[in-house]
Amino acid sequence: MTKSFLTQFAHMFFGGLTSVLVFIHPVLSIINTAVFIIYELEQSRHKKDPAYEEILEFMMGLAAGEMLILLMIISRKIALLLS
Repeated sequence: MTKSFLTQFAHMFFGGLTSVLVFIHPVLSIINTAVFIIYELEQSRHKKDPAYEEILEFMMGLAAGEMLILLMIISRKIALLLS
């Protein structure tokens, strides 16, 4: 079963949004991840649709968001060291 680009993008965007929630409150990020995984597993159980694909897309978005945040922090530290 092929999914639309919009569905894949939504899962990745939700993962990226979860990485930003760490700045608001770290617990929100954990809750958001847990709710997403529970939702996907429940949907998988009812629709017989493998949840691992959606969870992988979410985790890819989460990793991409974390890498962007890390790059921003590192570049800020380097800028402070050079100034």
